[in-house]
Amino acid sequence: MKLEQDCLHDYNYVKICGIAENDNKDVLQLADAFKQLLDQAVPYLRRLDFSTANATNGLITDTEYRKMPPLFTMDEYQDCMSEPGGTYCIVDLELFSDQESELMKMIHGYSEVTNKHYNHTQLHKAVCLTHTCKSYIGHRDIKNEDDVSAILETCLNTTIWKDYKLQARVHTIKECQREADTVTYDVSDYTVVGVLLVLIMLNSLGTFYDVFKKPDTKGNPYLMSFSLLRNWGKLVAPSGVGPEPRLRRFKLFNGLRTMTVACVLFSHVTFMMNYTFVKNTLYIERAGDDPSKQILYNGNLVVSTFFVMSGFLLAFNFELHAEKHRVSWLELPRGMVLRWLRLTPAYALILGLVATVMRRLGTGPLWNQVVTIESDACRQYWWTHLLYINNYIYDNNQCMPQTWYLAADTQLFAIGLVFCIVARTQRARKIILGVMMVVSLLTPALHTYFEDLDAIVLQAPENEKQMNVKSIYKTDNVFRHVYISAHTNLASYTLGMGGGLLAFHWLTEGKDFEHFKKYRYFLWLIFPIDTLVILSGALFYGDARAPLALRVIYAALYKPVFQLLVVSLMIFIIFKSEKVYRGIVEWRGFTWTGRVSYGAFLVHTLFLRAFAGSFVQPVHLTDYFVMVILSASIFLSFTAAAILWLCVEAPAKELISAAMKPRPRVQDTKI
Repeated sequence: MKLEQDCLHDYNYVKICGIAENDNKDVLQLADAFKQLLDQAVPYLRRLDFSTANATNGLITDTEYRKMPPLFTMDEYQDCMSEPGGTYCIVDLELFSDQESELMKMIHGYSEVTNKHYNHTQLHKAVCLTHTCKSYIGHRDIKNEDDVSAILETCLNTTIWKDYKLQARVHTIKECQREADTVTYDVSDYTVVGVLLVLIMLNSLGTFYDVFKKPDTKGNPYLMSFSLLRNWGKLVAPSGVGPEPRLRRFKLFNGLRTMTVACVLFSHVTFMMNYTFVKNTLYIERAGDDPSKQILYNGNLVVSTFFVMSGFLLAFNFELHAEKHRVSWLELPRGMVLRWLRLTPAYALILGLVATVMRRLGTGPLWNQVVTIESDACRQYWWTHLLYINNYIYDNNQCMPQTWYLAADTQLFAIGLVFCIVARTQRARKIILGVMMVVSLLTPALHTYFEDLDAIVLQAPENEKQMNVKSIYKTDNVFRHVYISAHTNLASYTLGMGGGLLAFHWLTEGKDFEHFKKYRYFLWLIFPIDTLVILSGALFYGDARAPLALRVIYAALYKPVFQLLVVSLMIFIIFKSEKVYRGIVEWRGFTWTGRVSYGAFLVHTLFLRAFAGSFVQPVHLTDYFVMVILSASIFLSFTAAAILWLCVEAPAKELISAAMKPRPRVQDTKI
């Protein structure tokens, strides 16, 4: 083969395909360095203490904790903004003491545990300037930022000194809302509203056309694309029905999509609660020592399941296509254009809503900090989303941050298409997939090693608290360089493509999996083992930072290990070698939720941000409260996603199919 010949004769390419003889010395040095890293990691693992008996609240007792000033306080918002000239400010204060203070020492010591505790030297207050600090205004101008800062510092410093014998200075004034503030609208607002009205008209017209057309006619395909009746029938139709028998085995993907999106919502619900002011901050700080909550802290690992499913379906469907069509490089632009057309209509609509309508739907002390800040970012960086490059544009710090996945998946889709076009033989596939897997393991490891990063994105309370002002895109290099990048998620996509090719090959040759049923007990362990992989993230929430060796190894392996088990489960379910998991993921009720899961992924943060931004008092968090919010979020997200699918996704898909369908030639009957 030419690929093999190139590997033999091109020395530069040999370094990718294998190891040149002259590199043996470098390999030995690398192995020695790796051994030294391991020698560092083993003692650390032996020192780890997973008990929470004396670590649930750091080095202080509950009584001592209550001696510290509360991190978050809020004045009454509605009363303040209803007063003539009412001014309401969000301000960060920095605590200090000019004299010896045992309380200040305790606050500093407690705040040093940055991966579990808030920074208690900074307080966050929502203050009605014209009420709480009325006596300190005097002749100062409350519209002047310097005067406002002076008023707040004098006012709040007096209160804190009286209650805690500590001093405070203004660190940041995030914003001040005033009773006289007015709402303005621009062209983009009217444009999005116009688009919504057009969609309502088209769906109404298409539905009426479907109702009143003759029953025995197909009707105009473009009008029928907007028929809610027809689209509803497609939404609830059973899956696994079609002319291709091999695709009938893929009912599991609806269940996997639904459960993965639900896990994403669970993680984002707890994450979003940190956007607001929290009353019982100890609840969040103790979560780092609660094993059950580690599922939330490292649960973002589940997102990579989307990459596995995407790679699996790409490889499988491409092989189906190659059976009947000649493969050429035209598949690359064609595939990318079709993907863009499939994803973008719903994406663009939600992007437009976030940029315009959402900021007008509510008010509150934190509304601008949580909701409007996202709208402003989307108005500036919308183009990066429509080009699917927003995961590499780090200044895009707030606009629909969850959509980094769509950008990374689109980029990996392009890589996957190139692989499918190039690797047309079994030998070529094995070589290229092997190289891709090695590269995908090295990239996160090298980032972690050379940048001295943590192995995972640490959900530290202080980081989450500051998310709305110091974006994670700017402050956390693990998130920026490892978590959201396409090249560092290549392992999951590669495993998915390998699984898709394997499933296609075995289904085509009719491989018998009957004798594999004796391993079903091992299959039942997949979910517990994957859960343990998630919980293993607790290794990096200790009081001391983990050694570099452990961080490098973990960063390289934890996603591939997790997703290798997922791919194995997918294959065994497709070949019906297991009944317990198969009965769950192939449940009929997941049919419609799987189809609208993309929309649920897009819209869920609209509800979460609006909810977090609407609080007018610090929220008291409990496990029950979080579960109620999660249940409401799942219901609202999937309901809105169903509407989005019926009115936008399904019509767009049908319009594309109608436009690309070849028209029958009309013969010329003239003589």
